[in-house]
Amino acid sequence: MDDNQNIYILNIFSQYEHCFTSEDLLNFVKPDFDSELLKHALLNDSRFILLNKENSNKKYFIPKRRLFQWFCQLNLRLAQAKQVRLSKHQLAILISFLCIRERWDTPPTEVIQFGKQFGFIGFAWTEDQYIFPLAYVFSFMLYSLSKITIKHIIEEISPDTIDVNFPFKHLAQELIQKEFFCFTERECYIIKAREGLLTSKKMTLEWIGIHYGITRERVRQIESKFWHKLRHPAHVPSFSRALIYNIMSRQGSLMVKTNSPEALTISFLSKCTGVPFVILSDIKMVILGAFSEDTILPKSSSSIFKYVDFTSIINLLESEDCLCLVKSDLKSLAESIIRFRIKSLNKRQKAYLALRTIGKPAHSAKITEVYNSLFPDHSSTEHNIHAVLSHEKYGVVWIGIRSTFALKEWGYEHPSEPLFDTVTKIVEEKYKETTRPVSFEIIVTEMGKYRQFVNHNSLTIAVYCNPNLRCIGKKSFIPKKPNEEEKQEEIFAEELDRILREFKQF
Repeated sequence: MDDNQNIYILNIFSQYEHCFTSEDLLNFVKPDFDSELLKHALLNDSRFILLNKENSNKKYFIPKRRLFQWFCQLNLRLAQAKQVRLSKHQLAILISFLCIRERWDTPPTEVIQFGKQFGFIGFAWTEDQYIFPLAYVFSFMLYSLSKITIKHIIEEISPDTIDVNFPFKHLAQELIQKEFFCFTERECYIIKAREGLLTSKKMTLEWIGIHYGITRERVRQIESKFWHKLRHPAHVPSFSRALIYNIMSRQGSLMVKTNSPEALTISFLSKCTGVPFVILSDIKMVILGAFSEDTILPKSSSSIFKYVDFTSIINLLESEDCLCLVKSDLKSLAESIIRFRIKSLNKRQKAYLALRTIGKPAHSAKITEVYNSLFPDHSSTEHNIHAVLSHEKYGVVWIGIRSTFALKEWGYEHPSEPLFDTVTKIVEEKYKETTRPVSFEIIVTEMGKYRQFVNHNSLTIAVYCNPNLRCIGKKSFIPKKPNEEEKQEEIFAEELDRILREFKQF
């Protein structure tokens, strides 16, 4: 008798519209009833989901049927309001309406997981935010169509025993085939051939015309007639449900590869329901809910780094507010865009990215090492990378040290004059200012005003071997006077002539 009563009580609560606790069940049984047996039966009943609440020892339960219905209705309301994102706090408030006496400060993990497996909800890229892919798709449809679609989904799907392996795709195909029965055999063949539903390849008007022995224009007329009939309210709801079931089968993903079996089906159903989509041939993706390729593949920015930087691309896609992709899809899309764009970069741009990846001035050998790790399919030698960097394109600059380069955006500049000339200028200015010989230490200190980096050995050579300076002592220098070197040569020549004249006298 206890088992029968357990079944009876659980059947009643499976139709319950709110969360409940195991104590709520015990209010329906006699005091001498085996309560532990009832609790055990509840925990093992697949029609209910156990919800854990923070800072509470109580066990809360909700029927899957009710939660499935609630998610359907939530997506419909969000679509009507054109709001497809909710914060964690906003979602917690809405979930709280499923309870009678309790309120949730954060959304229960079990509710999120249940909604995710059917595509009702997904994690947004922004932390503590959720997106609603089905609401986004519904937002492009007439509200009356969305409402009818949700009504049929709730009636067709029994969530009591549903799981992630539920054959949504099969159900979608059945709906499509059922609707095609409403059209003539020739209309069905032509539209399937034109949309690629027959052989996974779209057929041309000419090919179909040859097959039927009619003109291309006649094929076009029959195709146009199909789309005109499709506008009848009796047909669209089935195609709408088929589209939603396809999305649910992929757990809310609105992105599909162009070479996948469902790509052409998704494109066809989008046309039937008026949901926009874009085919990105460059990265081989079909995106639902997008209007233009430029939205998803924006033109090159002034910064090559932002053009291929993962975070920059994610931020740009998010800021456009024109996509509703779950976090994993947004990540995959950004990575695909980067791979596509990198292929179009030239060697100088790639060298710039390698240097930027290092993040500080680096020798050409180090830059080559990073370059080859970033672009293993297009590896290069240090000699080639040095030659590329020496062109100083895209903000790359040589900073005055042998084979060492940096970026202008880091605040570095190419030295304005050769090191020998800079040393001469320093000595001339300091000598004029103090009328005293300029020490090597002062030259080193003053050099910081002209160059951010300088090799000590190169500076030593530029000082001690400078033809414009005279060494006074071991480490002090003064400028040579104008024509001083020529006068010294003249004195030496005169002295040589005198010696030669004296030699001839002997």
